[in-house]
Amino acid sequence: MARALLNLDPARICGARSALRVADASVHVWAFSLEGSAACLEQCRQALCPLERARGDRFVHAASRDHFAVAHGVLRHLLGRYLGCEAREVSFSSHPNGKPTLAAAGGGARVPSFNLTHSQGRALIAVSDGREVGIDLEKVKPDVKAVAIARRYFAAAELADIEGQPMALQADAFFRYWVAKEALLKGQGIGLRFPIDEFEVQFDADDSSARVRVHEPSRLDGDWTLKRLPVESGWAAALAVRGRHWTLSLKNSPHALVHGA
Repeated sequence: MARALLNLDPARICGARSALRVADASVHVWAFSLEGSAACLEQCRQALCPLERARGDRFVHAASRDHFAVAHGVLRHLLGRYLGCEAREVSFSSHPNGKPTLAAAGGGARVPSFNLTHSQGRALIAVSDGREVGIDLEKVKPDVKAVAIARRYFAAAELADIEGQPMALQADAFFRYWVAKEALLKGQGIGLRFPIDEFEVQFDADDSSARVRVHEPSRLDGDWTLKRLPVESGWAAALAVRGRHWTLSLKNSPHALVHGA
């Protein structure tokens, strides 16, 4: 797998102004920390709409409020660069399934698709050429009851793979499947209320990509491709993208802040 994604400084992302563009059949993934300076936090809060601010303010803990503001502020700053507008001007709408989307652009311009995930002070954002995407990030919990949970909620082949791992590796195997399933459900806009044993994640031989086998009948589409994302040890992350033929571009260096490459 590629070198682990660098968690970029959110202040540097928010300070960059150059235009960004997603090429056809391409998906960009950005990784960043949710720990920002007071100035960065205020800049992110100012980018939010009143509804977003109210949503963030409902968190009980100050750290959770701050992390929400940074995650969604950075999202707005990045999307503004893709759309050619200010962060505050980014306009969202909701898909009938509740998944946030960008409001349609005028003149028939193509609107990127995006998805955001954040966990324990870190975040990932996926931006595509318009095809649906979902992304998930989780801290691996070594004490997770991997086999017991998989026996209850996972497909038989997934359970067999986890059970076949040495005890010390079962948590990693469990979260490898968990983030893949969560990314897929986020991409489709369904959420974990969907029975996750109705589809099976089938990793390729190199363990970096996966296909989806959907059991019939199902409300879930089967034309998704999954990729594990290169995050540091102790974390798991996955990207789900609609379709088979696309290229992943990791925004994995400070150079990407300015040039998007």
